[in-house]
Amino acid sequence: MTGRTGGRGGRGAAAGRGSGRAPGPAKGAAGSVGRPTGRSRTAHDGASTTRRGRTGATREAVRVDAPTPPEPRTLRVGFVPGVEPDRFARRWSAGERRDLLDLRPVALSAQETALTDGTCDMCFMRLPLSAALGASCHIVELWEERPTIVVGDEHVLSVLDEISDADLVSETEIGEQHPDDGADRVAVAASGAGYARMPLSLARLLHRKDAVHRPHVDGAPTRIALVWPRESDDDLRQEFVGVVRGRTVRSSRRPRPDGA
Repeated sequence: MTGRTGGRGGRGAAAGRGSGRAPGPAKGAAGSVGRPTGRSRTAHDGASTTRRGRTGATREAVRVDAPTPPEPRTLRVGFVPGVEPDRFARRWSAGERRDLLDLRPVALSAQETALTDGTCDMCFMRLPLSAALGASCHIVELWEERPTIVVGDEHVLSVLDEISDADLVSETEIGEQHPDDGADRVAVAASGAGYARMPLSLARLLHRKDAVHRPHVDGAPTRIALVWPRESDDDLRQEFVGVVRGRTVRSSRRPRPDGA
């Protein structure tokens, strides 16, 4: 009995020694090598969540803290008959500015009230101005307008290339009755009843087939100026002054987009 029992034990021990395999790990330690335990996975997933959370928070902060672009402003600029502001509008647009330009025709008789009553922020005016307006406004003198004489296309003076005061001695002048009567005076001149004086720009604007205009060599030129109230001066108005004067978008005097 003892021998058989020992034999079986011997064979078992030999089998154990002959297998060459180390005893396996304890049951509770299973999976601790080669792959993370449940706790490790939970910790790993938590870190990922934290990273995602931080990233999301950063993105949200950027959205919240980003400055909101200001609403585009509108600059209302008036111009009297004879002024052609289209070239300034093209320059304004070429600069890719956010702010808008609103060009408004203004009667010559209303050029000063267009500023005083708030119809326009700035205005191209024909000088001279009243002393009161001149004292309260910025005035940037621009170009001169050549003086002209308008007569009918069959008038004796129409054959001349230019007209002097001596040529007008025996002629009838159609005088100005009010600042906005240019078209009426051209119509009377076209009938052959006399001649009318006016700036070249206005004569071109009011041109008609039965009338011609000639340079008045002895006449006094008029001048156009850009005018705006001193108390309303700001960066937007100064920006337009730069456009009128031909300042480019790269000029150092142009305000930077960030307001610095």
